[in-house]
Amino acid sequence: MAKKIVKYDISYKSLLETFQKKPAPNNILLSVKEKVLIDEIIRVIYQKFLSKESASSNDVVHFNADDRNIEAVINECSNLGLFSERKIVVLRNVKKLLKDAKLSLLDYLKKPNPDVCLVMTASGEDFEPDKIFLYDAKAATDTASENKRIIEANVDIFHISEFSEEELIRWTEEKFDGYKITKDTIKHFLQFSNFSFDEIQSEIEKLKTFCFFTKEITNDSVNICNGIAREFSESDFISAILKRNIEHAIRIYSQISLKKDVEIFLLFLLNSAFIIVYKLFDPEVARLQGFNLKRELKLWFDDQERMLPAYKSYRDSIDADKIIVIFDTLYKADKNFKSSGSDRQTTMISLINKICNL
Repeated sequence: MAKKIVKYDISYKSLLETFQKKPAPNNILLSVKEKVLIDEIIRVIYQKFLSKESASSNDVVHFNADDRNIEAVINECSNLGLFSERKIVVLRNVKKLLKDAKLSLLDYLKKPNPDVCLVMTASGEDFEPDKIFLYDAKAATDTASENKRIIEANVDIFHISEFSEEELIRWTEEKFDGYKITKDTIKHFLQFSNFSFDEIQSEIEKLKTFCFFTKEITNDSVNICNGIAREFSESDFISAILKRNIEHAIRIYSQISLKKDVEIFLLFLLNSAFIIVYKLFDPEVARLQGFNLKRELKLWFDDQERMLPAYKSYRDSIDADKIIVIFDTLYKADKNFKSSGSDRQTTMISLINKICNL
């Protein structure tokens, strides 16, 4: 795990504001793992550095350190094209450069081209500027000291800190620009994501297309776009299962069994619930608090968060190996539900009984 270097920490919003208000630096190292966030940052940089709203292929050139082609990167940084006064060069996964390539990069950074903005990126777990630029403590030499001086003088380094709950909600809300959506609906929408910004962005575009004529995103539209149509409280059903109350669980299921595909949705809910329980067996997860725990367990929906004591209580009442048995039972039930000749009601009642009797 990469060591945390607090002095480079900055929130995503603050970083964008920095690039919008000040001249864009010539050389930037960004620590951020989400591609969609990198793309948004680069878009702000080229608007500032190039004074353009959009960039052509002549203006922005992309490289990946995995390609092991540092000569092409340096050449692109050192020379301008016939049709470009300034340009941006993006080098992703910079830590994966081999030592000789890093030395070539350092040589360029001694005297960088003022008409080129070099944006180097590293994912969160790869963010170790001292190792990327060969001045870590294990190489405490005159050369390492010189490398450090070069980087501190010529490279602006930023580590995007983890989004808080409010930052994630605000970022998502901004992506729904032009559409009416409440914070409660945003929370409901986020419960279906895997805290992946790329996935969230993709789902947002799907919802905006679906609600193009109404210009309003509702819980119902979120459900429909996720293949779910329902009019019941999922927490009641999950709570009955966790309390091993077979009769109550079957009664709730019976009340909603006429709804289309309700069994598939209930299976989805059960699987999500037992993933939460299984994660709570991990001491590192169990020690988390507040939003960090909510993010790890994906408790975006208010009803889900209120269920946390029930999840913890259930964890204390069962062995971890039995959760594996439950996952296997859910998998077999899913196969039965998707079989054209299966009796869904019989499968669901059998599933409830098997889980509650463990």
